[in-house]
Amino acid sequence: MNANPRRLPCGAEIEQLVVQVADTEPAADPAHQAHCPYCQATLRRLRDAWEDVHTLATQPVPIPPTLTAQIMARVRVLARHATDSILLGHPRGETRISHALVGRVIQRVALTVPGVIFASARPIAHQPPDPRRLSVTIRLVVAYGPAIEALVQAVRAIIDRRVPALTGAKLTHIDITIEDIATPTD
Repeated sequence: MNANPRRLPCGAEIEQLVVQVADTEPAADPAHQAHCPYCQATLRRLRDAWEDVHTLATQPVPIPPTLTAQIMARVRVLARHATDSILLGHPRGETRISHALVGRVIQRVALTVPGVIFASARPIAHQPPDPRRLSVTIRLVVAYGPAIEALVQAVRAIIDRRVPALTGAKLTHIDITIEDIATPTD
């Protein structure tokens, strides 16, 4: 071979010879290749090397005995992160907000509605899993007096409006249960 690694001394391009062997293409110049010692020697070496590649490709790859356990452990960690927090993507990293924190935000937002005495919230991971979507179950104790349906709609509306802005969570379903009514004597 000459100083130019892309061509043989006869002028044939090595890349074309590689393609010829790897893709079993016909020779670009069969008459030249039949009599050229450079092309014949290079083709012989390429065929031998390509046969080695085929032999290696058919060999099973041994998997280290601990690899499967390591992969599953990592998947479990990632699954826990995905199921107990929402994920907010950012070009410079990621932000995770725990479902417990989202629940506390929902609780505080619900308590801003006049007539709500007590609120508790339990976020539920979205099915199928989605790192930004949640459903939520809310339990309320309300004051005696205001219409319950209007109060529930006010709670649902303020939660639907404020929680995504405060936490980034997209609430797909909001279930509200009225647990008790507080009377003035309570």
